[in-house]
Amino acid sequence: MKPFANAAGLSPDVISLRQALFLATGGGLTICGILLMVSILEGGGFTPAEWVLLALFIPLFGQIAFGFTIAFWGFLVLALGGERYEIMRTLPETGEAEPPGSTAVILPVFNENPSRTFRGLENMVLSIGQMPGGKAFDFFVLSDSNEPDCWIREETKWFQLCSRLNAFGRIFYRKRRVSLHGKSGNVADFCRRWGKRYKYLLILDADSVMNGETMLRLARVMDANPGVGIVQTAPQIVRGRSVFQRLVQFATRSVGPLFAAGSNFWHLGSGNYWGHNAIIRLQPFMEKCVLPELPGRSAADRHILSHDTVEASLMKQAGYQVWFAYLEGGSYEEGPPNLTESLKRDRRWCQGNLQHFWFLFAPGTAFANRIHIFFGLMAYLTAPLLAAFIGLSAWDHYWKAKFEHLSALSTDPAWTGSGQASVSLLRLTLVLLFVPKILGSIHLLPRAREFGGILRSIISSLLEAVLSILLAPVLLYFYTRFVILILLGIKVGWKTQNREDSSIPFPDALRTYWGPTFAGAFLTGATLVWMPSLTLWLSPFLAGLVLSIPLAMWTSSEKAGRGLKAAGLLVIPEEMSPPAILENLEGSRGAASSSREVASRAGILELAISPEVNAIHASLLRRSRVHARHREEYLAGLRQRLLAEGPAHLSHREIMSLLWDAGAVELLHREIWLLEEKNLNPCWRAALRD
Repeated sequence: MKPFANAAGLSPDVISLRQALFLATGGGLTICGILLMVSILEGGGFTPAEWVLLALFIPLFGQIAFGFTIAFWGFLVLALGGERYEIMRTLPETGEAEPPGSTAVILPVFNENPSRTFRGLENMVLSIGQMPGGKAFDFFVLSDSNEPDCWIREETKWFQLCSRLNAFGRIFYRKRRVSLHGKSGNVADFCRRWGKRYKYLLILDADSVMNGETMLRLARVMDANPGVGIVQTAPQIVRGRSVFQRLVQFATRSVGPLFAAGSNFWHLGSGNYWGHNAIIRLQPFMEKCVLPELPGRSAADRHILSHDTVEASLMKQAGYQVWFAYLEGGSYEEGPPNLTESLKRDRRWCQGNLQHFWFLFAPGTAFANRIHIFFGLMAYLTAPLLAAFIGLSAWDHYWKAKFEHLSALSTDPAWTGSGQASVSLLRLTLVLLFVPKILGSIHLLPRAREFGGILRSIISSLLEAVLSILLAPVLLYFYTRFVILILLGIKVGWKTQNREDSSIPFPDALRTYWGPTFAGAFLTGATLVWMPSLTLWLSPFLAGLVLSIPLAMWTSSEKAGRGLKAAGLLVIPEEMSPPAILENLEGSRGAASSSREVASRAGILELAISPEVNAIHASLLRRSRVHARHREEYLAGLRQRLLAEGPAHLSHREIMSLLWDAGAVELLHREIWLLEEKNLNPCWRAALRD
């Protein structure tokens, strides 16, 4: 297969043909489903309820049909030897000795575990250091952490890493004073301060790692394609411990490649951006991708929460291509440890995706970006639509069955003539839902040894399918709830993610999942009493709701996860042969999480006592030239209280006020060492002994 030499050479005819094939396949399947549904409903004449059912059915079935279409074309692309129009094929074969364009690798963090963050950063620095042209990469840890102990430990870890690798001037740390607009504001702040120094921006998440070869290849492919604005990789989810994590990471390796290849097939240079594990051309990003404000009464309402899809659309409007390097390896991230944490993240994503409605019909938005936005909206709007469809279908079935029984018209063609259409629609739906999983299993077979062997990979695929079926109604319940709450104006902020504690105790599971459990029990009883003929058909849906508490607890279990791994189930290649970039990350899990560090106030104690920690922190602060007497008196009072009563008696705001003042930090260190031990609070005496 002859690759295309440059992304600029991508013919518009190729793009039009691909999008036509994509729309024709998905649209054709959707029309087939609609015709079958009309045949089912028209038997006794359309009632108002049936018109509503048909209106709900069209977007729901369309979502299934286009999901199948993406997987189908992706399977064909992979089965036929790969995609000709894949951005990484444009890498030049010569000129490897030339350094790539200057690249800033940034890790925005917010109260993350500093041990894990900086261990991953160290692996990346060492990996890129082995590559020719690695000196073109600088690394930035951009902190929005608002917990004092986490902030102090980040600074200490940064200094220790720079000292160990002699990397001062290559690894930078910045703590933002005002955390405006979350991650997108953090990135924007970096662009204002340092953006003009670099040609490219490689953005990661706090739990992301990327090997040096991949970073270098991404920078080189940007050099080779001046018309490309963003290249998004497909990060692999790794290091799963709980059943839930193992389930997700296996699914991304079995069915995920099909959807990735199918996505690239139809959008080519009009891809999407996920906000991390991607490289960006900085100049057009800073000039053209400034996020607009949305209509709203408060600043929080006007801020775009999920910024990545909008930035991809703006980059495309600016005339630059956005590509999906879905075959590029060496890009990794970690998944949520359990179902509860995944739902918390989904609620934030739901709120952010629903904001994109404002851009669906915005002038200048490219056709492919409108499809991306629509798919993002439907990822969550499908849930309330499906809930309404199921409820209305059951109601309609109940009254039809009751009328048929009372009128003794069981042989009337108006009621029985749609039976064949119902069977055909059911078969088509099952094909669209489950064939992608079968194709994913087939795709794994040539590399089955990396997934535990042929038999184990097949069993893993079956286990993933069963658990996905059981979890689907739980997701349906919560996604419906999320959409309703957001439409009612009840919103959620972007909070620290729990990436470590996986287990869900029974009280927490009961508090979180009593809603779907109660709904499942009620619906099961109602079905048995009023619609017993539907009980068998609805059993997978009802079972998932009724079993939501034990299901959430079991999937959060690390012990069960280790058991599956020992049995060779739900394993991935990185577990069979761990890459160097993932080494030594496991040990960081034993470190205290930020929440436990906050509870102990260990960081503030160390800051006051340790000369090194105190000097590091003070040197990273901007010193004010204005000396206000009332502020100095306020800080002096805080220092006296801190020494006399200990950190536990100062509020979070008071501690942060001290930490932001370099003079106060230095005086605190001097005062604690000048005080006699008998005059110290017991917590300080204990800390000094330690």
